[in-house]
Amino acid sequence: MRKIYTLSFAIALTMIASAQEDTTKAKELSEVVVTGQYKPQSAKASVYQVRSISKERIQKQGATKLQDVLSNELNIRFNQDVATGGSSITMLGLKGQNVKILVDGMPMTGRQGTSNEIDINQIDINSIERIEIVEGPMSVVYGADALAGVINIITKKASAAKLLVSAKLHEESIGGEYGIEQGIHNQYAALTWRHKNWEIGGAFGHNYFGGWKDTATGRELVWHKKDQLLANGFIAYHRSKFNIRYRIDGLDEIITNPGNYQTFPDQVSGENLAYDQEYLTNRVMHQLQSSYFVNSDLNFQLQSSYTDYSRQVFSTTVSEQTGKVSLDMGAGKQSVVDFKGFTFRTLANYKLSPTFSFQPGVDINLESGEGERLKSGNNKVNDYAFFATWEITPSKNINIRPGLRFINNSVYDAPPVVPSINTKFVLTKDLDLRLAYANGFRSPSLRELYFNFFDANHQIVGNPDLKAETSNSFTGSLNWKRSTPDQVVYTTVLNGFYNDVENLIDFAVSATDPNVFILTNVSDSKTSGISLSSTAKCKQWNLSIGASYTGFYNDYSETDESLPEMQWSPEVNSIIGYTFSKAGLDINLFYKFTGKRPYYAVNSSQKVVLTEQEGYHMADLTLNKKAFKYLSINAGIRNLFDVDRINSTYVEGGTHGSNGVRNLATGRSFFVGLSFNWEKK
Repeated sequence: MRKIYTLSFAIALTMIASAQEDTTKAKELSEVVVTGQYKPQSAKASVYQVRSISKERIQKQGATKLQDVLSNELNIRFNQDVATGGSSITMLGLKGQNVKILVDGMPMTGRQGTSNEIDINQIDINSIERIEIVEGPMSVVYGADALAGVINIITKKASAAKLLVSAKLHEESIGGEYGIEQGIHNQYAALTWRHKNWEIGGAFGHNYFGGWKDTATGRELVWHKKDQLLANGFIAYHRSKFNIRYRIDGLDEIITNPGNYQTFPDQVSGENLAYDQEYLTNRVMHQLQSSYFVNSDLNFQLQSSYTDYSRQVFSTTVSEQTGKVSLDMGAGKQSVVDFKGFTFRTLANYKLSPTFSFQPGVDINLESGEGERLKSGNNKVNDYAFFATWEITPSKNINIRPGLRFINNSVYDAPPVVPSINTKFVLTKDLDLRLAYANGFRSPSLRELYFNFFDANHQIVGNPDLKAETSNSFTGSLNWKRSTPDQVVYTTVLNGFYNDVENLIDFAVSATDPNVFILTNVSDSKTSGISLSSTAKCKQWNLSIGASYTGFYNDYSETDESLPEMQWSPEVNSIIGYTFSKAGLDINLFYKFTGKRPYYAVNSSQKVVLTEQEGYHMADLTLNKKAFKYLSINAGIRNLFDVDRINSTYVEGGTHGSNGVRNLATGRSFFVGLSFNWEKK
């Protein structure tokens, strides 16, 4: 097991804030976005509804993982798997297998756990420049897994400085637990160098989470230990018309699941044994991206990535009498699964006239896997597509972007064509309207088709007979933005969505064994919702508040017409920030309320009953301050309301019964961080 290497810095525990840019002047900056665009442009000019989260926002929150940031957003929720260390995302009411996770526009490979989803907490948060979120299906441009939308992680590039050196230390308690092997101990260092047309850089990070003991006894933990090593490097060459960049990202992760000693001796050794498991993850992702600008009207882009992702289950026994550690040779106790993913995208942007632009492209995605937990068979899913979009602007107030995608899938017969249309109308100087429709197609992933997962907490069986998911989705938004002469900026966004998914893939109980769950096309499904959010930036103040109401489909309404088709759940979020300009200090409060979610389920008597998952409040309070010339410090309280678990209860005959507990967080914690940034112009 990897040793714990951590730096303690007691002096940092007395500091109370982290770096923050001077916001004494509330200027309206053009928020440039790139996801799905013909060229980088302001979010206001984009035909898509794009939300952007800046690195400054991430730094303000003192986030140690991507989930900390995204969980504060409307229409995004998470479920935590404390056994495997993964976290699954829900977006617009759809599960994470329908959310496309991109790194610099390229899809991640390595879905894991029972939910068949990318674990976003395996992405190095310190390497993020910004996050772009496009809600609604992007299946024409980005293909499968984009029915709910796209989350694009934009990584940091070389700065304008010739040489930049940065480092960061972060210490955090877990609930009331903190020590050398308890709490969070993170370290990060990066260097970038720029010379003429060249830039080169690299970074290394170590993230240690000591687990959470809480109510567990003996050697067991409620939340398991996680130890991550992350590294990346890039080299790029730029000319006026030609750019090329290569980037490599690596991950080495160990999740440790210790067991208690058995109260009875082992039949072979005669000793009391504890059964331990480690989940070992290794991922290497290569990216090559280039562009060539023929002239102002024509350019070409090429993107390619290759990912090797492996997941190993390593099981051992520990003797209480002697402390001897031995391999556990029981059935299924040792396994390695390796996934390889290759993506190639090339496209052209051609402006035929001031009112008409054209973007054709080719998108190739190849996925393969091998290992003990994969069923025998081809174990490959290849997807080849040609797509094209047109941008029609008959006037400066109208933007119409239709699109078509033609797909050839090695496992499934795709629809003849997948269409979409996005529109943007400038109603007034301050008010824009966006309306969109898209058809979606998602073939089951390699993991859903062939992967079997059995341990003490999960018994999941893949299904090679799955049907592909298809969908019809509608989205709309009204965006209002106004700036006043005294530099106050107001924005308000009203969003609505409706998704209708056929052949939704989910878990169903096996007919032969109620303890086994099989991936199957459980039903058709619908989600819908509406949200309203507003922000105001005024001198030292930065305020935002939003609310949403999301409807989740009730599967049982198909067989019982007396039951409602949709079950609704609210959300409210807010960020309040104030800057003390002279002191170089700011204070921020991040808040989100996730409302009660009602749904129907089968109880122990095999009767369908109304079940309610409790609502909860989450909040972080942070302080940020510039210290000296190169140092900045931050500190805060995470999970102010001390939330750890929520209950699900069912209503039957006027009484309430328990139907399970969901682990949500690790209770209130305290953190402090120290950052160093030095640059040579």
